[in-house]
Amino acid sequence: MDQARYSSVAVTLHWVIAILILGQIAGGLYMHNLPNSAPEKFDFYQLHKSFGLSILSLTIVRLGWRLMHKPPALPAAAPGWQKIIARITHWIFYALLFLTPLAGWAMVSVSPLNLPTYWFGLFEIPHLPFFDGVEDRGALEDTFKERHAFLAFSILALLALHVGAALKHGFLNKDGVLRSMAPKVGAYIGIAAIFVVLGIGAVFYSIVGSAEKNSDVSPVVEALNSGEPFELTRDEKGSWTIEPMLEQEVAPTSDEKTDDAVLQTPTIEEASPVGARATSWIVDEGASALKFIGEEGGASFEGTFSDFSADIIFSPDALSESSIMVEVRTASAASGNEFRDGTMVDSEWFDVKDHPTATFKSSVIRNVGAGAYEADGALTIKDLSKDITLAFTLDIDGDNANAAGGVDVIRTDYGLGMNSSWLEKENVALGVRIEFEIAAKR
Repeated sequence: MDQARYSSVAVTLHWVIAILILGQIAGGLYMHNLPNSAPEKFDFYQLHKSFGLSILSLTIVRLGWRLMHKPPALPAAAPGWQKIIARITHWIFYALLFLTPLAGWAMVSVSPLNLPTYWFGLFEIPHLPFFDGVEDRGALEDTFKERHAFLAFSILALLALHVGAALKHGFLNKDGVLRSMAPKVGAYIGIAAIFVVLGIGAVFYSIVGSAEKNSDVSPVVEALNSGEPFELTRDEKGSWTIEPMLEQEVAPTSDEKTDDAVLQTPTIEEASPVGARATSWIVDEGASALKFIGEEGGASFEGTFSDFSADIIFSPDALSESSIMVEVRTASAASGNEFRDGTMVDSEWFDVKDHPTATFKSSVIRNVGAGAYEADGALTIKDLSKDITLAFTLDIDGDNANAAGGVDVIRTDYGLGMNSSWLEKENVALGVRIEFEIAAKR
């Protein structure tokens, strides 16, 4: 007696989801291995999200169909334990097909970058609403990223087991189970129709949506790259509006002031009202900047740390009493590249979860010429300290001071990007230039 067949709808959904899963895993591995400097990487991620949400939607339809339409019974000759394993395997598949895209959706929703998701550039998919009160969004994003990868590879392992069992039924048992899911004309039409729709969506995004949505998020990228504090809002039409935050809105808390970074810039002699006594200076955060310059894939890039604090104590006639102490919140690093910025917070780089700050503390400050100074001290990142020398110039006008300078460091001295792939694949240069511009008042 011939084995009963699955309906055309069930067959269509089965094969469409299976093909999409294989494509998602292959595409995910490919885009993950692209260097951050690759211009197409952003678009690959957007398409990956669109196809992943499509899988989630199709899985909901498939589960609904499954609950309303009883599937064919397994052959009567099949052992009872095989029937139990088959049913358990199918329900695990359903769970994974739900959880994997949900983990990806959660990862995007909790990301500190808060970038929007568009389904093939056609309409925006809202973020999941469960993460408004999360403080350490970067750490939770990493957790969901790990879960998403684990679930995807779990699907791949289960798929291998499923295919093996199907081939056994088709070529060893020859009991009709394999043929029960083989497509016929109706299923082929359904499969083709779904892929035509998804293909049109992908083409639309590639031609139109990519340019429009990249333009839409560009204000976010520019704001991140500026290093200035900002508030991000959207109007009724979905356009981004960047509003600079007022000084009182971004002032450090009392806890931050206790141990916060203090960049102490010396003053020139004629501006020193006390002579042999070091005086205090207050940094104007809105007019100050801390930058880093690196190289990736042979191309130079520049980024900023938007969250650092300073308290200045200095006198050119009392250099022995003067000091420079800087504390920087490394999670505030931004270079305008979503993937590079997302990587910098990971354990391979700044590891902001366990090492949220980098510090510099001077030991000796000396005058090396008119308005020129050097400060020897220790730069500490991820609990690794190295002695460096900051060279800077200073200009004083009454109670206002402006300093500018920098230092060159080797990133691997501080445990940053130690994996060889950062040199071989990403080609991230070892040398990094740190520059600062400080405006202060006494």
